[in-house]
Amino acid sequence: MGWTDIDIMLTGDNMDDLKSAFGMWREIFVWCLLSSLVIHVVCGLLAWYSLVGHPIAVYAFPSFIVAGFFTPIFAGSITSGVIVFVYKTALFPMSSLDAFLWGVGQTIVYTLIAGSRIYVTL
Repeated sequence: MGWTDIDIMLTGDNMDDLKSAFGMWREIFVWCLLSSLVIHVVCGLLAWYSLVGHPIAVYAFPSFIVAGFFTPIFAGSITSGVIVFVYKTALFPMSSLDAFLWGVGQTIVYTLIAGSRIYVTL
């Protein structure tokens, strides 16, 4: 997957690719991965900036990046497959906007669940 594939996803010129189950799964998964990495990089930089004098803050940024990468790899791939299964079973067509919304929506749900676990520990 190169920059041209991401450009095709952003412009929505891949309607033929979204007819196959793998094409739908891939686009939902890529949006989930990219949005998760963006959120985790921003939060990691914010944590690093605010904890710059703390001796353990050195590990905050890499841990956010690892969490932002592995959550979509494991949970995002499974839930993207379930979404594709529902679309294929119901014979719904999927547009690039649908894939974008499902991928970003997964990231929002994962972020809310992770944030709610922090409040329990306080």
